[in-house]
Amino acid sequence: MCSSDRRRLRVPDGVTGLIIVRVEPLSPGFDADLERGQILLEINRRPVRSMDEYRNMTGTLHAGDVATFYVYEPQNQQRVLHTLRIE
Repeated sequence: MCSSDRRRLRVPDGVTGLIIVRVEPLSPGFDADLERGQILLEINRRPVRSMDEYRNMTGTLHAGDVATFYVYEPQNQQRVLHTLRIE
């Protein structure tokens, strides 16, 4: 996350992850209430610091799997778990 995004979203120091820029309608992320502007911190308790890590982690998930996404919500200044069922 670049410093301008960090300032714009008011993300505190020490919070690292990927900014969610799009959630497809009717997707597992949409059903789990993920939203644009949240910061993805972890998937299944494993830190996500790059798109490569994200792709590697989500690439191992199969239909029927349940994944836990740990996100930071800048608008509420809190961290929240979201559970997704992979279709």
